[in-house]
Amino acid sequence: MAEEVPKAPSKPIRAWEETKPPQRKSWRKSPQRKQELCVPQPFRADSPVYCNACLRRLDWEHKEALDYINAFLTSNEQDEAKNLKFLDSISSLRSLPAFMDQVLLVEKITELIDHESVDSLTGVMRQQAMLAIMKLSKVKLSVWLLTRPRLLTTCFSSIFSLPPAHTMEEVEAALYTKTLKTMDEMLKALVCEDKEPNLVVLQNIVKVLLPWTTSKEVHERLRAVGRIRWLMEFMGSQCKFQEVEEFSVLGQLVGCLTLCRAEQEQEICQSAVEGLRHLYSFMLHLKSESLRKLGAEYRQILKNSQVETAFWVTNTRNITLIFGKYLEPSEGMDFLLTAIDGMRDSSVHDAVTARNMLHTILEVPGLRWWRMSEAVRSIYNHLDSISEPLARQELRRALLLLGYRFSEEVVGTLLGCSRSCDSVAAEMWKMLTSQPNTSRKILGELVSRLQEPARRRYQLSERPAGFPPLALQATRAVYVILQEQACRQEVKELFPQLYVALLFHVTHTVQHTASQEREHNQEDTAAPLSPVRFAVKAMEALLLCAGYKEQVTFMMKQGGWDLLMSSDTHHKGVCLLARAMVSLNFQERNWIFYHLMAILSDRDDRRYVPAVALFIQLLQCPDLGYGLEDAIVEEMSRQLRDHQTVVRWLGLKGLSIWPVSQRSTRSSEELWKGLLLLRSHNKFDTHNIVGKLQRLLPDVLERLQEVDRALIHKAIAVLKHLLAGMDRQSASCAAVQVAEQLLPLFDDVRPGSSQEIPSNCGHVNGG
Repeated sequence: MAEEVPKAPSKPIRAWEETKPPQRKSWRKSPQRKQELCVPQPFRADSPVYCNACLRRLDWEHKEALDYINAFLTSNEQDEAKNLKFLDSISSLRSLPAFMDQVLLVEKITELIDHESVDSLTGVMRQQAMLAIMKLSKVKLSVWLLTRPRLLTTCFSSIFSLPPAHTMEEVEAALYTKTLKTMDEMLKALVCEDKEPNLVVLQNIVKVLLPWTTSKEVHERLRAVGRIRWLMEFMGSQCKFQEVEEFSVLGQLVGCLTLCRAEQEQEICQSAVEGLRHLYSFMLHLKSESLRKLGAEYRQILKNSQVETAFWVTNTRNITLIFGKYLEPSEGMDFLLTAIDGMRDSSVHDAVTARNMLHTILEVPGLRWWRMSEAVRSIYNHLDSISEPLARQELRRALLLLGYRFSEEVVGTLLGCSRSCDSVAAEMWKMLTSQPNTSRKILGELVSRLQEPARRRYQLSERPAGFPPLALQATRAVYVILQEQACRQEVKELFPQLYVALLFHVTHTVQHTASQEREHNQEDTAAPLSPVRFAVKAMEALLLCAGYKEQVTFMMKQGGWDLLMSSDTHHKGVCLLARAMVSLNFQERNWIFYHLMAILSDRDDRRYVPAVALFIQLLQCPDLGYGLEDAIVEEMSRQLRDHQTVVRWLGLKGLSIWPVSQRSTRSSEELWKGLLLLRSHNKFDTHNIVGKLQRLLPDVLERLQEVDRALIHKAIAVLKHLLAGMDRQSASCAAVQVAEQLLPLFDDVRPGSSQEIPSNCGHVNGG
């Protein structure tokens, strides 16, 4: 060994050259040799030998840890010592190999935490597990695995569900304090996986924490609010964050802390107040890019922020207004939803505070709104569980305001909340129509939904089979609103639109029901709660609400409601309903008539027949809009040439009653001279009107070739009126053409033909 030790040439040791040293001398020299030859000089930190030795030892420890971890993952060990060694092995890792099953690793840690009892804290398993999670975040295990809701929920539940700290023994309390501190450090490590805090990770953590702030247990709420306060304090001290479009839980976070600020438990209240202060600083940093664009205003905001927080966190209205001016539309909606949730009877939060939050957030100037459907669904879901009168009044105010601003989205969402329009939906419809301005918008949107089948007839193949859901639900909503009669004036203003929309919805429902009954070989009857009967009841309610009680009585006496509900007699029911409505005022009739003309021009097959039936009845009115004669004549010409027999029959009937009532006893000449009275304040040229009617003569003559005798008889009656309305010169010109078509009918051998036809042709023969 002596020769392997390097000697210093300047200091030779002569004693070593002796061949037989004395025993005593040798005993004295021996330690000196050992000291010089065997004791190495201390290694320097940068010594290659030292580094290599350390690396070899670290490599060995790392390999041993990996081997143990892999073995543990494939076993079902329940031994506590082995579980702790597994967690300790994770904490000693320097890197994570690619072959490691990372998902299984996280699941195993979750399982170990989940198995810990929440009745007491007796060991360090939770603390070691959280240290292992911290280590995994440092060795770059996917942060999305480490912030999975199940793992975070298990961690929080394992700590938050422990008994209150004041009930713990001294040793357990000390361990609890250390464990809680380790949790805070773990959360910080997850958020700051890189140099700059990751806002997506932060919001994932906050999303799991927030439900704990509504726990029934005070100590659980206290712990959750404490963790949020700690996170906000840390984030408020940061100036840069990883890029993210928005911190999506900001509104909900502000709302929860505002509710917790009103807690009777002073520790929770204090933590919430501090959390709001730190959250305000964090929010200003977060929105600094957009705020900087304001220039001097931004600097003033930063200057005032420290002063503001000294007083506003103790006032719900101030908190809402100050945070509200920075909230994005989606964040504002989260705040609103949190307030509604806090108003429930079962909520642990103060209902008065929640009510004030809802009231104030709707008053924040310049705050835009998104996701209105969520607000409507939240009110629908919670209305039954909010019994406090002032809270319900605040919900009504909020619903009215949202309904006025966003009527389309509010109506569409509420229709989808309840297909049968249950008691909650009915209550909300009543709320929405309790103020005139909102009522007009809501009723207008319902009219649009009733017309949905017509608007979307070209996309029928894309719709599911069955009734158009929105149209059917809109009928139920209209029925509920009309029965209340709280908005009679608004209904009166929108009566023509509601009348036409409901009428054609009845038609569509009858047609659909009839097709289904034919498929199932069922009788064509309307069940007490069938869609057809419900639609007809809605029409009846509309007439009553608009003040047309006499028309309802007329329909009942004539059996018109039953006629409407049968597919075979539906057009007759429409004619009766139209006849009942002839006594409407001029403006309402005129609107309905113009709308009908548009429908007839559109040629919607599902609405065409009832539209024609309604059209011909309205021709009795002597005060139709000026300038419609050409359009009426053109439409009648199309009807006379239509491929459907019922339409041709209705067209002939329309010519026979235009423009006066069927019940009139005046002569044919007087009937057609009534054309001059289309509008009493306009002067029409008689010859011009007759000329327009003469354009229909070829179409009427063509009907004489019909197979259906009823059509032939109706055509002859129309010819009689047409010729009677002409002067002798015009009639003479048309007589030859009419005679050519009539003469073959004298040879008709069908029973009854030869008796009826000559009596109807007197005007052709000059009689």
